[in-house]
Amino acid sequence: MKKLIYSLVILILFIVIGWIIVNSKIISNARITINDKNLKFENSPFYKEYYHSGNIVVVNIWATWCKPCLEEIPSLNRLKEDYRHSKIEFISYSIDTFNDVGKVKQFVASGKFKWKDVTIENLKYRKSIQNALYHNEVNSGSFQITSLEIPRTLILRNGKLIKEYNGLIDYHDISGFLRLELQKN
Repeated sequence: MKKLIYSLVILILFIVIGWIIVNSKIISNARITINDKNLKFENSPFYKEYYHSGNIVVVNIWATWCKPCLEEIPSLNRLKEDYRHSKIEFISYSIDTFNDVGKVKQFVASGKFKWKDVTIENLKYRKSIQNALYHNEVNSGSFQITSLEIPRTLILRNGKLIKEYNGLIDYHDISGFLRLELQKN
């Protein structure tokens, strides 16, 4: 009898957690990855061009199938437009699977998203980049299970995460934060 009650409690817990995830404005994409230790984060174009650029870098992590990601595009485009004359770099990075690369290319080519998308140029480094952006140990071990929540917007400076937003951004909050960071220069 105890086993039955325990099993029911676990089942109800999974149902509640599933409902919360489905109805939240953050989508979690659980994945199992196998790391290739030869493709280190430090060798990626993302790392070389943006991670240690010295500028403030705003990275939006998204996917073509993520409804909240698509809902925040107007706010992200407005943010980029408002800071077009500043020393802030705005880039996006998709966690779409290798099978969906064509969708990423097509979406980026549509011009709906005004940020520079760096997904395609960093494809072979995707596991190490995702590990770095999601605070996992870069290239740690050969087998890893991760959950990649999106949308997610990170603000970096000199290889350090200075602010992160999980879920839909609040335009006024992120804009105010960027204004304060620019004053620090």
